[in-house]
Amino acid sequence: MFNFGDLSQMMKQFQAMKENIERAKEELSKEKVVVDVGGGMVKVVVNGIGEVVDVDIDPSVLNDKEVLKDLLISALNEAMDRSRELMAQKLSEASGLPLNLGKFGGLF
Repeated sequence: MFNFGDLSQMMKQFQAMKENIERAKEELSKEKVVVDVGGGMVKVVVNGIGEVVDVDIDPSVLNDKEVLKDLLISALNEAMDRSRELMAQKLSEASGLPLNLGKFGGLF
C-alpha cells in the first residue's frame, strides 16, 4: 500500500531543496570572479551566475587589435570557467547533489 506520509515528507524535502537552491542562486548573483591576464592589461569580472559585470582594458593594448582580442578571449574563458566551478559548488551544497558544470555544462 502507498504511504502518503512518505510522499508528504518527500515533498517537504523537495521544497526545502528548492528554497536552498534559490537562496544559493541569489548569493551567486552577488559573488564576483575576477581574472586578469597579460600582467593586468585586461581584467574581467564575472558574477557567480556567469554574467560579465565589468571589463577593464589598459590603454596600452588598444592599439594592437590581435593582442587585445587574445587577452579578452583568455580572460573571459578563464572567468567563465571559474564562475561555472563556483556555481557547481554552491548549487551542489544547496541541493545535496553532486554537480558538474564544467565546460559545455557538464555534458562532455
